[in-house]
Amino acid sequence: MNRRFFLKSVIGTSITLLGGITAFQWYQNNSLEYPENLPTKFLNQDDQLLITILVPVMLGDLLHTPDLDTSIVNIDETIIRLPLRTQAELRELFDLLGSSIGRLVLAGVWLNWQQAGAKQISAFLTDWRESNLSLLQQAYTGLHQLMISSVYAEPKHWEAIGYPGPPKLF
Repeated sequence: MNRRFFLKSVIGTSITLLGGITAFQWYQNNSLEYPENLPTKFLNQDDQLLITILVPVMLGDLLHTPDLDTSIVNIDETIIRLPLRTQAELRELFDLLGSSIGRLVLAGVWLNWQQAGAKQISAFLTDWRESNLSLLQQAYTGLHQLMISSVYAEPKHWEAIGYPGPPKLF
């Protein structure tokens, strides 16, 4: 085998493989079923889809049936009240996790969010929480705090999570 034939084979295989991966990811993105688009100021439809996938996994047994629409609205209202720099960082994080390349590189999730199993999503969250990279730990902590705060914001969840409510001043 000569070098020219080898290089042609490698380039041809790479192009074919890249085309197959691109077609698979395109199919993945077109098979998404978005939740009802809620009137949010910060979160777009892709963000809302991601939250509907992450909330049940992150909350685990805390709530058996979280109200996802309410969680999305609460998370959106929380983000709007954050400093602009933090909002920009969250936008970058949501955009990265919403893209197929970002999902694959950052989270290690090959399938789209709806087709990925809870174990796979939980594994990526655990990897982020226990990562040696402080940036991934911060991303996990930020997402976790947003999800938990959306539950604590709703009085109807307080009994289930053992929260007596805010202190009464008078």
